Amino acid sequence: MKLPIIGAAVLLSSCAANRTTIQSSWADAAYSGPPLDRLAVVAMFDTRADSLAFERSAANYLATRGVATVPAHELLNPAETQTLQEAEVRERLAATDVDGILIFRLVAVDERPAYQSPSPSVVNRPPEGVSGNAYSWYYHPSANELSGPSAAANGAQGYWIEQDFLVAETALFENRNDRLLWTAKSETLDDARLRHTSESIVRTVARRLLAMDLIARMDATENAARELQRG
Repeated sequence: MKLPIIGAAVLLSSCAANRTTIQSSWADAAYSGPPLDRLAVVAMFDTRADSLAFERSAANYLATRGVATVPAHELLNPAETQTLQEAEVRERLAATDVDGILIFRLVAVDERPAYQSPSPSVVNRPPEGVSGNAYSWYYHPSANELSGPSAAANGAQGYWIEQDFLVAETALFENRNDRLLWTAKSETLDDARLRHTSESIVRTVARRLLAMDLIARMDATENAARELQRG
């Protein structure tokens, strides 16, 4: 299933609300090495456009947090990355100068209904008057039959929405030994209006990895030098 919010127009904004939760995770407790200095970011989504756009956006976001990163498609042949399996991507990256490989893989998009309690902003408003995601909002004519304190007080009608949850798996490998250091399954409430789903995934993962001292931040001198190299 195609990731609905990833594309060339998606920008990562540092002010977005965090909508990602880590559902489960595993870490290599025996790892005692230093935090990884430079990461290759790999995105494995349904289309090449989605994957390339996410890699670029994720690398840019991590760079703003002081983490040295490079999109994997800059180190590999972009045309073949979409056909390679994860193990083959890691094998190709083994010969590069990155210390770690951070892989994001879309697992599923789950649609879940959620009831929205009546509120003054939707009192007696027709479905077309309610703002929101055009493809996910729908209206129940029987909403007049709903009961509750708020509905009883002001006659407001409740309504239902379909919420998309993006299920992703993230894995961090030490490149030198192809050693899995950390992996996690996350869920992200997609909000196509705010278009901050991408940032939420990357930010949540980055916070966890930084807190565990698995990835390193560059100091100001290193960051300036890398910017000169990229410029």
